Amino acid sequence: MGRSPNTPPRILVIDDNQDVLDLLRDELTAEGYEVETAADGLAGLRALKRSKPDLVIIDIMMPHVSGPAVMTLIGEKEHYRELRDVPMIIISAQSNIEYVREEGLPLGESDYLTKPIDFDRLHQLIRQKLARPHAGTPSQSDAAQTAGV
Repeated sequence: MGRSPNTPPRILVIDDNQDVLDLLRDELTAEGYEVETAADGLAGLRALKRSKPDLVIIDIMMPHVSGPAVMTLIGEKEHYRELRDVPMIIISAQSNIEYVREEGLPLGESDYLTKPIDFDRLHQLIRQKLARPHAGTPSQSDAAQTAGV
């Protein structure tokens, strides 16, 4: 998102479980990414707006503002317009992807990881999402449309 080619990609991790935040921060930092964390959806929205990350890893079930609610807000609110093309990887303890779709998120298997996290798969998804152009990828604006927003 307008960053120098020499700057490591910036990843924002949004999850209400501090152990998961610490684990992902350590793992991704060791891989050379710049990592910021947020402990709930509201803090995640603030961090998204402030830091404009290259990729977001977000939990579904969180207090205050859930992952699907964050994605819907980004898709429908003009205030978040510049964030609509930021690619996202959804993580959840919920292993049933149909549950995730019922939450209004049009996800393929590649956009969704269950906990405990398979780090090989996570790194593969990160590389894929950072390599493709953001426009036209499944995004939070698509999620808002599917949710009937």
